[in-house]
Amino acid sequence: MEDLRGVFKGYEVRPLKEYLSLMTATDLPGLHAFINSMIGLAVCIGFLVIFLCMYTTIMERTRQIGVLKSLGASDGYIAQAILSESATMCVIGGACGVGLSLLLRALALAKWPNLTILITPEWTALAITIAVAGGLLGAAYPTWLACRKDPVEALAFE
Repeated sequence: MEDLRGVFKGYEVRPLKEYLSLMTATDLPGLHAFINSMIGLAVCIGFLVIFLCMYTTIMERTRQIGVLKSLGASDGYIAQAILSESATMCVIGGACGVGLSLLLRALALAKWPNLTILITPEWTALAITIAVAGGLLGAAYPTWLACRKDPVEALAFE
């Protein structure tokens, strides 16, 4: 080792084991930016999927919304029903996602015991918060459309 240090003056010479220990997930350059961009992409795709799901659901329930409006249901009542359904689905979906993550973590740690996978309560809360916020944002426009429907048009809708 000293021979190498004598030849490569001005360079830091390290043993391979020490060099490989520096190559952890926290020390790789650009990894955090990559992970954050993948999380952002996943959130955007999730938002679009929820938006499409809620839009389709409201289009399928046009007659039901017309019946509610003709019986005197207010726009606020219809919006509350739609948004509470969306929030409930997102909380259940977030809980299922966290449960699946914990299960896959347990399976991965059983297979590779030296692997480090951290699932903290803060990340769990953040994931469920993002799921509910994305669900409510994705349901906002379809809810607005449902509240604007004319009861006569909605009842005549096939």
